[in-house]
Amino acid sequence: MRKLISYIALLLILINCNSSVKSGDSILNQEIPYKEAKNYFVKNNMDAAIDDPKFETQEEFDQVFGMATTMGDKGKPTPIDFSKEFVVAQIEDPSNQSIELKPVSIRKNSNILEIKYKKVVGESQSYTTQTAMILIIDKKYDGDVNFVEVK
Repeated sequence: MRKLISYIALLLILINCNSSVKSGDSILNQEIPYKEAKNYFVKNNMDAAIDDPKFETQEEFDQVFGMATTMGDKGKPTPIDFSKEFVVAQIEDPSNQSIELKPVSIRKNSNILEIKYKKVVGESQSYTTQTAMILIIDKKYDGDVNFVEVK
């Protein structure tokens, strides 16, 4: 009987240790949900790189981005509630090549949001554009932002 109780106690300790390792891993490398903002453009007055890729108020966001509304249901800009969310943006330099930025993942390590993205460079255009990837994240995942381009 003592052996059975010892085995059960040992089993419970091992199960408890295993579950705390998993929860510790999620804190160190937690996948963060996000939404991609659509139908916004970088304003023409943005000729230099922005200092901080994080926007926490509507006023900060409106200094850099404008709404690009088009016809139809999918033509409205993605709504952003700055009381519950913040925005991070990767903005490319103006170019006459078509450029698409695709988010791959967002992970939080300690207080750093590591945002991995792919950059797809297309054909030359007869005009210049400034591409931006705008991501909306819940404020409960707030942290410093680090963009990482993956090949």
